[in-house]
Amino acid sequence: MSQLYIKKLTPPSDVAGHKPGLLPDSLLSKVDGGKLHWLCANAWKALKAQAKADGIELKPTSAGDLYRTYDSQLRVFLERYQKEPKEGASTRTFQGVKWYKKSEKLASLAAPGTSQHNSGLAVDVHTASGERLKWMIANCDDYGFSWEVVPEEPWHIRYTKGDDVPEAVKAWMAANPSEVCAPGQQSAPAPQSSPQATPEPQPAPIVATAPVAVQANGPVMRGKANAASNPVLRLGSEGSAVKTLQQLLVKAGVQCLTDGKFGPKTEQAVKNFQSKVGIEQTGVVNNKTWMKINP
Repeated sequence: MSQLYIKKLTPPSDVAGHKPGLLPDSLLSKVDGGKLHWLCANAWKALKAQAKADGIELKPTSAGDLYRTYDSQLRVFLERYQKEPKEGASTRTFQGVKWYKKSEKLASLAAPGTSQHNSGLAVDVHTASGERLKWMIANCDDYGFSWEVVPEEPWHIRYTKGDDVPEAVKAWMAANPSEVCAPGQQSAPAPQSSPQATPEPQPAPIVATAPVAVQANGPVMRGKANAASNPVLRLGSEGSAVKTLQQLLVKAGVQCLTDGKFGPKTEQAVKNFQSKVGIEQTGVVNNKTWMKINP
């Protein structure tokens, strides 16, 4: 257990402004009978694929051990914890009140709104022990996962990389474009019917962070106070919001097409602008970038 590691979690930029457990369906992708934030879903699918290639099966303990709504977390919390003091019991603080576990035989649970399950970034892995756990320790970090409660919960891993998609996940996305999850795509794409079949040759994408087009229409709000309300734009986005972004880039003195399509050239233009104003060069337009380009 001493080999389990905890990495700092950076949340995806598109969860800003959304309360844990109340994420919109547009940010969630169906996987393994449940849902995960779409970035975590890609990382989880890539991790599972590598495990399978190495002769290890990874699966969640149940569909409820992926994304959990606030209400589902609350229901289970009330089943396991009580306000009435109980000597020697484990405790949680919820709504400013100390709660006591009803029985130490019950698994511990985070208070509603504080679990990474509520953000769609956590997976509880079935039977995380023995050779499976050894494999996870050796490989999880490459796919953006680490542990959270060490050493008590070796089964509980969370995606920590935010918008910075790990190279191992990008490689899986490039090799499996039909299985990649994206924002606004509520159902997971169906896997190819014959995994052993030789796929049709595919041109390698320049960047594999978002290989499918995602519509980004609607007004773009001005001002720092409204930045979080604007859509997160990245490679593959299309629509009126992208065109507005491109026009703002040109206005800011950055050369850019204004065709409403967020392609590699627009991504580079965004990075050029981010460098110009002194923020991290991600190529992703989140609230920090909107605040700089559309004050």
